[in-house]
Amino acid sequence: MTLDTNNPLHAFALWATDTSRDWSDLAITRAHNALIDTVAVMIPGANEPVTQKVFSLARKWGAGTCNAAGFTDGLSAPMAALVNGTAAHALDFDDNFDPAKAHASAVLVPALLAVADENNLSGDALLDAYIVGLQITGLVGQGVNPFHRNRGWHATATVGTVGAAAGCARLMGLNAEKTAHAISLSTSLAGGFMSQFGTMAKPLHAGLAAAGAVQAAQLAEAGITAGSETLHGDKGMGTLMVGPDVEELRAVMANKDEHGQKVTFRTDNIGTPLHIEKYGLKVKRFPNCGSIHRALDGLLELKETHGITAEDVEKILVRAPASHLRNLMYERPATMAEAKFSLEYGLAVGLKCGNATLSDYTNSAIQRPEITALLPLIERDYVEKLETDFPTEVHIFLKSGKKVQSKVDMPVGSSPNPLSLAQLWDKFTACAAGNIHSKRAEKIKLALEALATGKPVRELTNLLAAG
Repeated sequence: MTLDTNNPLHAFALWATDTSRDWSDLAITRAHNALIDTVAVMIPGANEPVTQKVFSLARKWGAGTCNAAGFTDGLSAPMAALVNGTAAHALDFDDNFDPAKAHASAVLVPALLAVADENNLSGDALLDAYIVGLQITGLVGQGVNPFHRNRGWHATATVGTVGAAAGCARLMGLNAEKTAHAISLSTSLAGGFMSQFGTMAKPLHAGLAAAGAVQAAQLAEAGITAGSETLHGDKGMGTLMVGPDVEELRAVMANKDEHGQKVTFRTDNIGTPLHIEKYGLKVKRFPNCGSIHRALDGLLELKETHGITAEDVEKILVRAPASHLRNLMYERPATMAEAKFSLEYGLAVGLKCGNATLSDYTNSAIQRPEITALLPLIERDYVEKLETDFPTEVHIFLKSGKKVQSKVDMPVGSSPNPLSLAQLWDKFTACAAGNIHSKRAEKIKLALEALATGKPVRELTNLLAAG
């Protein structure tokens, strides 16, 4: 294969292979924090029924030497990625990444953990591969979004597979040609629709994407070749997963700045800006769909500022970008999985409890009469604007006749308003509590802290798998 720098597939592969590991402290810190956060949510996610079922099948499909969080039986690298990816996304408590409109770390971290575990690699090599994989995830996302996601593709399962394949190739030390084949092969393993939201298939998407990324890199390493037009060709991802009106959509986005999304795969300055520095990640403080978070932040701010109780409220109106509200398809959720995609339930919990925690997302919790009584108070107004063009507004109408309102552009946990390291470790502790012994949690914490110093990844994965 002759690599052509005007071909985005080749440009991405060349950069992923050749770029220096001399990352800034900010990039390393954010990658490290993403790893901490993802491992934190994998711990309770491993106990979810979907993850348990996936593991029982993964054990049949591929035994090996790699570890999966919460399970003692060893798996092949793709199967470990499948299980850990499902666990990472099972509670919808994992981070979001704006350029890709995807849950990037729930795919990247499990895929890279599996590769590093199998090959006994170091934590600093994993963080390097994470930064590279996130960059390609973002560039692929910018090449198809916002319309890819807005038209119903689950970008975690599509874009995530491609970016993670590049990260795996970097971690495995593949040359540029094989990296190009890995990225190309990953497009044949990428797929998933937003119609699966609120079902077990939704977290499975992250697992399948992580497994697909590992498989694509290993297939390329073994000498399997693939096409060169799978991103930008007329029958490539950039057309088939956007729509036949892609040229019109590019014109629409030409003068807009929606997280760099131009519906075009660029081929120059692949590493500039570095996405982990410019955009960072949105780390969640609530275990529900990220489309709820701006509204929930606004509600809790008003509740605290004005001393509002549930008994004071006559109505709550949420005005938000239509793409956010369409994600939240369950106005009257019947299961825990549906509740995670319910604006009404999330705000009712926030109004009544002053927070939304893991304990609020169980099948028994969603049936609480004091919560279900509040669901009819919440109304929606779909605003047909991009999320960067319109902040989420929360209008609370009080029984006293008074009205208060808030506007939120970026949720707590995003780069402009990040969680502190102390808050991140508090999240880790909350996720571990009741799921693993406190002494084991402390050992995992120490192993996570040591990864950036070059400790073997296997020290962490062995602890995660311990019975």
